[in-house]
Formats: sequence, C-alpha cells, structure tokens
Amino acid sequence: MRAAGVIAEFNPFHKGHAYLLEQARRTGADAVAVVMSGCFTQRGEPACMPPALRCAAALRAGADLVIELPLPWAMAAADTFAVGAVSLLSALGCVDRLVFGSETGDTGKLSDCVRMLGEADGSGAFADALASGCSFPRARQHAVRTLFPQADITPLSRPNDTLAIAYLQACAKLEAPFAPVAVRRIFAGHDAQGEPGGFASAARVRALLAAGRDDKALDCVPEAAALLYRRALEDGAAPYRAAYAERAVLARLRCLDAAAIARVPDVSEGLENRMLAAVRHAGGLEQLFAAVKSKRYTLARVRRAIWGAFLGLSRSHTAARPPYLRVVGLGPRGREILRCAGQAARLPIVTRHADIMGLGTFARHIYALECRATDLYGLFLPKVQPSGTLQRTELIRSQTLQSRSE
Repeated sequence: MRAAGVIAEFNPFHKGHAYLLEQARRTGADAVAVVMSGCFTQRGEPACMPPALRCAAALRAGADLVIELPLPWAMAAADTFAVGAVSLLSALGCVDRLVFGSETGDTGKLSDCVRMLGEADGSGAFADALASGCSFPRARQHAVRTLFPQADITPLSRPNDTLAIAYLQACAKLEAPFAPVAVRRIFAGHDAQGEPGGFASAARVRALLAAGRDDKALDCVPEAAALLYRRALEDGAAPYRAAYAERAVLARLRCLDAAAIARVPDVSEGLENRMLAAVRHAGGLEQLFAAVKSKRYTLARVRRAIWGAFLGLSRSHTAARPPYLRVVGLGPRGREILRCAGQAARLPIVTRHADIMGLGTFARHIYALECRATDLYGLFLPKVQPSGTLQRTELIRSQTLQSRSE
C-alpha cells in the first residue's frame, strides 16, 4: 500500500480541506491517512467543532484513516506540533508521502527556507533580534533577511507556509521516509474575509459561526459536512462558545502560582508573572490575551500559554514523542492501512479505551490529560456534555455515516 499522510486541524472541515484530500489521492496514493488535532488547536484555541464531527466530515470527503494528535502536541508551537504529527505518520510504517497545503505551494522554495533557517537559527543576527525584544518568529525572519538579503523570505511570514516549513524540518529531524508534496492553497488566506470561488478560510468560517451566521458558514463547507454540522448546531452539540469558557479559565488561573504557570509550555522569560498580573484584573479572555501579549509574545503563544495553564500542561509532556496511535476514524480503505500498520507500526495502535490500559505510565498519563480536556471542552458547548465522553466514544466508520445519512 502507498498511503499519503495529511496533517490537519479541520477547524472546521471546509471545501479547501476536501480539495487537499483530493490532491493527496491524485499523487497516486492508494489511501489517505490523516493526523488531526482533538479538542484544542495549534493556535491556542478550543476547536469550534468537537473532534468527532470534524473526523466524520473528513471521512465523508475521502479520508481513509484519522488518527488524533494528543493534546500536548496539538496545542504546541509549530515545531513541536510538526514533530508530534510527523512522528505519528512515520510510526504507521506505510506512509510514503506527506501532502500539505501552503500559500506558496512550491516544495523547492519551502526547502530553501528550511536551509536558510538552519543557518540563521543560533546566528548572531538571530540572538540580537531576540535581545531587542522581537518575538521568536520575527527574530528568525530578521536573521534570514540579514544573512540572505537577496532571498525571497515571504514564506516565513505566511501561516500555512510556516507550518509547511516546520513539517519539512520535522521530517529531516526524524528521518521520516516521506516525499514532501506541497499543494498550493486555492482558497482565501488564513484570516481573509472573502470567499473567492466559493472557498473560505477556516478562520472565516469560525467567525461566521461565532456571529451566529450559521447558514452563511455552512455554505463554505462541503454538503456532507454541512449536514453533520447543522444537526450538531440544532442539538446544541456545537459550536464552541468562548463566553461559556471565560470564567472557568479565569478562575483556574487565579488559583495558580507563578511556579505552576512557569512549567507550562510557551512560558519562559518571566511570562508567568505577566500572566498572573493580567489575570487579577481581566474581565474576559480577550482582555486577558491583550494584556499579556507584547512585542516579544505573539498572540498565539499567549493563547497557548493561558489554555495550557488551564489544562495542566507541562513542558515535560512534549519532552518525548506521542506514545500511541489512537485511531478515531476509519474510511473505505482504513482497515487496509491498519493491516499494513499492524506489521510495520512502531507504536501501539489504540482503537478503544481498553487498549490504553495495557500501555505504559506515560501513555496512560497523556490519555488521562486528553480525557480531562475533553470533559472540560464539553462545558463550553451550547448544551453541556457529560463527563467520560472520550472514554465512551466509538470508532467512527464511514459505512455507519453513510447508513445514517440514508
């Protein structure tokens, strides 16, 4: 089997994601395996739709296997996020190409950026930029611009290009057996307001949902996904509402001390003190984010730090790599991927709650974090979800989805 790997958040799944899965198949792959974030995302926000809905939408659009990226890596800086996801695809043992979307859509240009970053990181220009108070991303851009004044460094300032570069770096670091395939985004930019050609960014869809413009938001997703989302909206099972989370997050942070916050990923250089000072006066999450954000600390980093503190994350969690392959969805050829992985996989494959109980201490701890995060996320939906949702969740199968739609 020749499987293509895709790393995504599907937050929410939309027409551009369906296009990416289609392009992955067009590379000649027999099947498509997806690593997907769970309840919380790389930008430091709860996902607008629960993982089961996003997984089901991906299966309906042609994904064959969906594996969930565990929480500590899903809500991490780009390099850690990429290492976690690439390590899972590599551990399957049957993925031979990594297909990803990017604004540039040029694997060669992205590889050039990887080479330049390799020389820029740790350089004097990079250190000087950090010392002047620049954020990590801006310091890297400054260093590359200084060392390579004639080079095109536009990809370093584009969100999906930045993630694509992180994937290439992770592939090199892990010696992953992947051929990288960049697919140019044909839809709106990450934070664009328009829907050119019927495509909209995930940020645009989230904004429409947050504004209560459900019909407009559902026009931006494939018909099969729209059906799933509409049912969830009618049942109160979606979307995530920040208003339901604010007081819980503020309360938790007000109960923590500086030492506890200092252990959270993305917290360094005294950021814990800035967070503690801000949470004493903040009346909501956006006010808290704005008070902590600065020239050095990007908004995404601040959001990850605050939500990480709320969820009890620690840098020790990502000192290792994800300890298992937790399968959450099976498409038409998902069983074939699992059969191949059963012979070649380098991590235990988990398809049900009982499988976790036979694993080691670290794996059980990571799973417990995931369960707790899922229980908390269930409080932030229009209809409060009961505890134990993750433990009771059954494997999502495309055949079951098809029968339900009929």
